[in-house]
Amino acid sequence: MHYFYIIFLLNVGGIFGFGLFSFDHGYRHITKLHTYNVTILDSKEDQWIEQRLDHFDPNEKRTWKMRYIEDLDYWKPNGPIYIFVGGEYSISDAIPIGYTHELQKETNGALFYSEHRYYGKSIPLDIHVTDNLKYLSSHQALADLAHLIKTIKSSSTFETSKVVVIGGSYAGNLVAWMKLKYPNLVDVAVASSAPVLAKVDFFEYLEKVSEDYQKLGPSGCLDKITEIFQRYEQLLKTADGIEKLKKEENICDDTDMTKLENKQLFFVDKIAIFQMNAQYGTPDDIVNHCHQIMDSSTPYLKRLFDDESKLFRQYRGCFDFDYNKFINEIKGGTMVSWFYQVCTEFGYFQTTTSVKQPFTNNVPVNFYYNVCTGLFGSEFDEKRVERGVENTNNFYEGLSPNVTMVVFVNGDIDPWSRLGIVNDLSSDAPAIVIPKAFHCEDLLHDASTDTDELIAARKNIKKLVKKWIGFGA
Repeated sequence: MHYFYIIFLLNVGGIFGFGLFSFDHGYRHITKLHTYNVTILDSKEDQWIEQRLDHFDPNEKRTWKMRYIEDLDYWKPNGPIYIFVGGEYSISDAIPIGYTHELQKETNGALFYSEHRYYGKSIPLDIHVTDNLKYLSSHQALADLAHLIKTIKSSSTFETSKVVVIGGSYAGNLVAWMKLKYPNLVDVAVASSAPVLAKVDFFEYLEKVSEDYQKLGPSGCLDKITEIFQRYEQLLKTADGIEKLKKEENICDDTDMTKLENKQLFFVDKIAIFQMNAQYGTPDDIVNHCHQIMDSSTPYLKRLFDDESKLFRQYRGCFDFDYNKFINEIKGGTMVSWFYQVCTEFGYFQTTTSVKQPFTNNVPVNFYYNVCTGLFGSEFDEKRVERGVENTNNFYEGLSPNVTMVVFVNGDIDPWSRLGIVNDLSSDAPAIVIPKAFHCEDLLHDASTDTDELIAARKNIKKLVKKWIGFGA
């Protein structure tokens, strides 16, 4: 089942990974949306490592099994270890064929692809019991990676190997934070599209979406978008308007569109396609979308998944914007883990509170607070969210982490770059901003569409990694 989006993720989320709460943001979702070359580790079996349930409580003795994949096809003695870090998703046997694979091959490296606790097959405890999720945090995930690295390096085969961690979106955060918190274990980090600054009211996201459509779209596009959303807002104010909107948008007859939270879900759904085009589209995608909107004689906006979407359809052939059903769907689904992380650590709530966007102000921050309490209980309220975000920024040092040998990479049309590091921290912690590149695009490779700027950026990333691990020195 496809969930509609509330871009929360980074990633990749997203991160609640692109639309609604940025589930799926990051590498996994990109490979769904675009046809890229990947390395298929079809002969590699899942590997498992025992991890402590709580790395920070010596009295907690329970353990669980974490999944990872290893590729030693190019390995030679003294070669480096590359760890491609998984984020808020289930890892697969496909990894990027871009510079991760090229570095592995060119430096005779070993590759490990790690899965994050509480995602995929790496499930310590039942994710549908809120109390079990207290062991889900970036702190615990970093400790898991530390244990994995120590275990790999304990073998005489790898004891002298340099360690390079690579990740995108939320996993990009993790690799930068590994260098910050475990500098004795990690030599180099490549953080792609990493929103390292946690933020509750992430209004800048839709500001950037608006900016992308303004700069890349044809004249008049933003005005048309404004017109469409203002019309939605007016129709939802009256009974006659609601009936008209229901017919136009195939909304189920029994959906109560007078309820505020149901109206908010409707706006979330309609904004999602714009978010996806800005986060994962090309400039041509934005131009084409603008033409579709401006050339259409009807006010209908194509959905992100359209007929594939089942969350709102409820298998009834119509769209049911029922907030309570939405909460229950998430509670029973696999993405409840990412919702927990954004509600307790990151925020990333993409609101419409800024006036510098065309989507009206119908998705306020309170909507997200209500989702958190609806999913996890009344104690997961505004204060809990704000405290979690403050703690995250204090612990990981926000946009000014004291790190070296970390390269921060962002695409300049990616809305998540507003929470990323886009200026050099130092000569040994540079920032690379790639013109007209989307979220995590540097991690992938498509010879048919790669721009000269993207090719040059990847070359620069590889050069830095090789320099920092002393390859060829």
